[in-house]
Amino acid sequence: SVVFCGMEGSRPMLVDLQALAAQSFYASPKRTVNGMDQARVALLLAVLEKRAGLRLYNQDVYINVAGGLSLDEPAADLPVCLAVASSLSDKTLPQDVAAMGEVGLLGEVRAIPHMERRLAECARMGFAQVICPRDRLGRVKAPAGVRLVPVSTLSQAVAALHLMAVEQKNEKIQRG
Repeated sequence: SVVFCGMEGSRPMLVDLQALAAQSFYASPKRTVNGMDQARVALLLAVLEKRAGLRLYNQDVYINVAGGLSLDEPAADLPVCLAVASSLSDKTLPQDVAAMGEVGLLGEVRAIPHMERRLAECARMGFAQVICPRDRLGRVKAPAGVRLVPVSTLSQAVAALHLMAVEQKNEKIQRG
């Protein structure tokens, strides 16, 4: 799962986006979505396959927005993609990581509105790292204690996911 900071009007709200990718034994893999537009998720899965090199053609994919919420915000694109990539690779993000960003058809990660307000909410709730769009980030001031992980493409975001998973594993080994 990946935590996402969405906007409900002008109020930021943290949401847990969950994904499960499992090998399919059907000719057409299943795509089940709760809390988001199914067509948007199908588009994101196609972009993940084409632009990030993930092989989803033989995977059943299940997406769930925890808590029964319903999202229609494009800023949830990147967290959904990262949740799918995390499940597919069986690598989890550290619990102090959030993500947000819109994903385009070319695999680019686009800027989103209300970035400072979203980052402030992430900081307030204890998130130390945020994977976010590099685009227009120069105008945004990161809150104290929050490390921004700016990405321009979906491939970079998936690589950041893998790097964070390795760092998390190394920290656990060092702690013994």
